Amino acid sequence: MKNTSPPLQSTVIFGLICGLSFMPLVLGLSHVIYWPKALNLTLWIYVAVYSILLTRWSSKSINQIIFPLLLILIAIFWVDSISLFIVLALGILSWIRSGICFPKNMGKKIIAEALLGLVAGSLVISLTPSSVLTWALAVWMLFLVQALYFVIFETIFNADEQIKRDPFEKAREQAENILSTEAHI
Repeated sequence: MKNTSPPLQSTVIFGLICGLSFMPLVLGLSHVIYWPKALNLTLWIYVAVYSILLTRWSSKSINQIIFPLLLILIAIFWVDSISLFIVLALGILSWIRSGICFPKNMGKKIIAEALLGLVAGSLVISLTPSSVLTWALAVWMLFLVQALYFVIFETIFNADEQIKRDPFEKAREQAENILSTEAHI
């Protein structure tokens, strides 16, 4: 089964779901593990699920993202700073999205990923989240910024989508165009 929902809309909706589920998930995990680790584990879960969505949109194998996700999972227990973990998570997400899932036009994508990471990191730092509620808003904002990636590269994805279109659908559209132009003559 192929996921046909547009990446932009899905990223915004996924970000909203992450923001809404953040408080219950962090508070539930904080009963089991130390609070900053619970926050990092929650962020890792979101990055992992979003990475799986990216592989579905790009028709790549989930096996290709296992190594980057394991790196960030290990970082949960080695990195004591939440800010540093967020930077690592954004870097790994950029690697998965532009290096594994959508590797075309790498020069432009590296610049776009750097700008998006800078904007997202700056916005999170400017919010200075201190409560679980402000962290939930920061997570949603983070995914709103991540959705900009698909706004920037919309033409690339539209071109890829047209290449993968069904030949019969293309022929039907061409026939409709011919008939509509003949009707106007």
